[in-house]
Amino acid sequence: MNAQSRVCTTKAQLEELIMDITCSDLNRQMQQLVSKYKKTGDDRFRIDAEYLRSEFDTWWHDDYAEFLPPTT
Repeated sequence: MNAQSRVCTTKAQLEELIMDITCSDLNRQMQQLVSKYKKTGDDRFRIDAEYLRSEFDTWWHDDYAEFLPPTT
């Protein structure tokens, strides 16, 4: 079996990999929420999808291509 591997040798490559994984997961979650909203008409699902997107936007600054995790 020849599985393709993404080896990260720099911080920038690791950040890109994290971004790819996060985007994929975020999109999947948002699609599920929007689907539930369309099926049920329950506005809470739409609001949750919008919230997920806004949270993600605050963590990632496209202008600088830099991941800024939330501070506690």
